Order: sequence, then structure tokens, then C-alpha cells
Amino acid sequence: MRVTVRSEALAAAARVVERVADAVRGDAATVAGALARAGSPVAWRGGVLVLDPSTWGSWARVETRVLAVAGPTGLWGHALALDTLAGGLRSAARAYEEVEGGVAAVLTGVSGAADAASRYGWFVDGAGAPSVRAVPPTATWSRVGSAADLLAAGDGLDGGRVRVIETAALGGGSAWVVVVPGTQEWSGRAGSNPFDLTTDVRAVTGAATVAAAGVDAALVLARSGSARSRPDDPVLLVGHSQGGILAAALAGDAGFARRHRVTHVVTSGAPVGLFPVPPSVRVLSVQHADDPVHRLDLTPNPAGASWVTVEAPPSGRAPLDPRRHALEAHVRTLRAVEEAPRGTLPQVEDWRAGAGSFVGVAVLSVSEIVVERPGPAAPGARLPVDRPP
Repeated sequence: MRVTVRSEALAAAARVVERVADAVRGDAATVAGALARAGSPVAWRGGVLVLDPSTWGSWARVETRVLAVAGPTGLWGHALALDTLAGGLRSAARAYEEVEGGVAAVLTGVSGAADAASRYGWFVDGAGAPSVRAVPPTATWSRVGSAADLLAAGDGLDGGRVRVIETAALGGGSAWVVVVPGTQEWSGRAGSNPFDLTTDVRAVTGAATVAAAGVDAALVLARSGSARSRPDDPVLLVGHSQGGILAAALAGDAGFARRHRVTHVVTSGAPVGLFPVPPSVRVLSVQHADDPVHRLDLTPNPAGASWVTVEAPPSGRAPLDPRRHALEAHVRTLRAVEEAPRGTLPQVEDWRAGAGSFVGVAVLSVSEIVVERPGPAAPGARLPVDRPP
């Protein structure tokens, strides 16, 4: 997994700012030269360089204009300010690189510890393909009214079930909401249900997991049962806690992207800041400042047009409050955000406007797919991973 996204971005931004500063300096020199030539008291007459006293006054005024436009308070000053900004960005990039190096070391240590524990039967994920089977859905909807409804669709999932909701896409056809469950089993010894502690440990370090492969297989199975399904149908992945980790991991997985056109992701209470989700995917993350779980990757979510993070302030009960990790708490937070007066949170409004195939649309079908882990793998076995370079 790449963990240098932010330091690389800061360094790239510094280079862009430096190029802009150079361009501004060039413009300053061009403007100064043009203005100076326009009012110069020196001229060639009959092949002789002469001074024209009548132009001294206008020349002085031009020089004043040159100083105002291209001097320290004009373009040249702007260039110096951009140089200062570029220097600050470079310094931030170096500082963040050190932090990212520490994060990478921590995650490498976690992965190594899990591999060591696997020799004793702990945290051993399956090495084969998961099995999937459709079961009667335990819940149905006629309409998805809001982004909070997408989160709430994860309520009641257990027994290794993934919920796939087919919606009426804008412009016709289908869109697909894949509801990925959170942690369902807490034993360190992996069982048939892959949504467990083993997946928590493996997935947060960037390793491929049976659970993620099972989500992929569940979506394929659900789509195969619909005559309306088309290869370019848009897909939204939504998950709470471990479900959010798997959603972000799949959104950044090159193999999954070849099979499904992921356009949107919704996560809540999930440590997802390190996953290389491409900017073409619009991400909405909901988290609580006093929930310890979303901080497990030691990294804040990326900031940018394609990734919107909503963080609710602490409740005041305690600095860290595990109760704030509950799915229903995050659903309440997102509902409150969506019900805020228009213009209060324009980034969330923009995200919702772009998710028109999933929000405010009719539900065409609901499928529930049980995902099961294959038999025990050899100690230390890992699934192959297909990641973008």
C-alpha cells in the first residue's frame, strides 16, 4: 500500500507554485519593459541617440506605474509570496514524509505480528476463493431517500451477509449499492464468516482479504440475477467500520475497477485515509471526533474535491467514547448534516447532487448474499493483491 499520498501531493503542489512564481516574475519583467519603452525619454533620431527633455515628466510617471505594477507591491511581490508558499509546502512535505514513514513502520509491524501469530492459528485468512450464495432478503425498500439511508442499510446484517440494492439510475438503467457489513465475529481464530477480527487486522494494513473478494463475488452474483444489469452501471460502496475499510480498499483495487464502475463510496467510523481511492470516485466519510476506531490508521482522510469528510465534535462524555462508534450514531450525524439549511455544508450538497443515481431514487431490487471463507489456509498464506501502481 502506498502511504506517501500526502507528502507526494504537497511536494507536487510546491513544484506547481514555483512554476507559477517563475511565470509571474516573467510577466513582471515583460510589463516593466513594455511600460518603460512606452515612456522612455531616449530616442534615435537620424541615427543619433538623443534625449528629449519634454518627455522627462511622462517618463517619471511611467516609472511610477512600472513600480506599482511590477515592483515589490505588484507582480514581483506576488512572485516572492508564491516562493514563500512553495517553501512552506516543501517543508510540510518533508515533515509529513517523516510522519508517513512512522505510519508505514507501524502498519508493517502490525502485518508482521499478524504473520507471526498465524503460525499458531491466529489471524489466518483463507487462501482460496470465498463461496457465495443468495438468501431471502431480510429487509426491503421502495426508495433510497438520502445518504443517511445508505448508511442505515447496513443495520441488521449478520451471518456473513452482504446486501446489494439495485436502484433506478438517472437516465435509465440500473445502479448498484453494495452494503458491506462491519465486524461480525471477534475471535482471533478465523472461521467461516470472513467479516471478523482477522479481516480487521489484515485489511487495515492493506492486505487483500477473503472478505473483500467475497464482496466482489456477491456483487457479481446479484448483478447476474438482473436482466437490467449492464457493464457500465454505476456502483456505490457503503460500509461502517470494517465495512468502510473494505469499501475503500475495493474502490482503490484495479481488478475490482475493471469489473465494476465504482463512482461513489460512503464510509462511517472507518480508518480509510491510507487507501489509494482514485479521484474519479467521490467519497463521503462520516466520523466522530471521540470515536477511537477511525483513527487506527494514524492518518487523516485526504482533503480535496473528490473526498468529503464530515467529523462531528465530541459528545463531551469522555475524550474517547466507544459508544460513539455505533452505526446508528453515525446515521444520526449524517441525517442532521443532510437536514441542515441549504448552503450550510456545500461540499456535502455537491456530493449528494453527484450521487443522483443512488439517492432520491426508486429501489428496483434487494439481494442478500452470504459470504463464507474457505477452509483453513497454510500459516502465513496471503491472497494475491491487484493494486494500481
